[in-house]
Amino acid sequence: MNGARATGGVRAKRGGPARTAVACAALACLVLTGAACSPAQPSPGSSGAPERTGAPRVDDPLATEAKRAYPCASLTDAQAVAAGAPPGTEHRALHDGTGAACLWEPEASAEGARIAVSWPSDTPDLDALYSLRDEQAYFEETTLRGYPAVFANQSDGRDRHCVLFVGVSDDAVFYTAAETFGEDGPPAPCDAARKAAESVVDNLRQNPAA
Repeated sequence: MNGARATGGVRAKRGGPARTAVACAALACLVLTGAACSPAQPSPGSSGAPERTGAPRVDDPLATEAKRAYPCASLTDAQAVAAGAPPGTEHRALHDGTGAACLWEPEASAEGARIAVSWPSDTPDLDALYSLRDEQAYFEETTLRGYPAVFANQSDGRDRHCVLFVGVSDDAVFYTAAETFGEDGPPAPCDAARKAAESVVDNLRQNPAA
């Protein structure tokens, strides 16, 4: 699983070589562009701070260090099930050079949602995502628990797969991704991604150190 490739495809066979972002540690830029990218750099002559490209400021930043170090603490198994994963779904951590993620993947015979939570180091803040907005197949701004958020991905397959980025400080972003499968699947994937993200924000507020 850790070696699976991230793609923008939607109806990939489970267990096959083609995987969507939710099925591996795709992590920000791979989800968005299919390749690694660098954080925004300061413009010439600036004071050293990267020039912002449109993302709203975060007025009530949350501490993220613990969840970024242990991404599976971002969401409980019960919360993943509440978001659409089948009952009994367990999690496993995924790590690569661009960040850390946690995946809730049901058994192959189950119907429901595969859910991932990722803390991508290649997209260090929501503003970095805004700098890539013209490259996305969809880019829909929203808010989540009072925090700026964006539904975005380079390919649009929202009938089965959806990605939601949430800025929880001016220099920290996470995303949730949901992929649904089966004839009688869970809520629409963007609804599942939103519900999972709401639980992540609730957990950051209630227990930021764990």
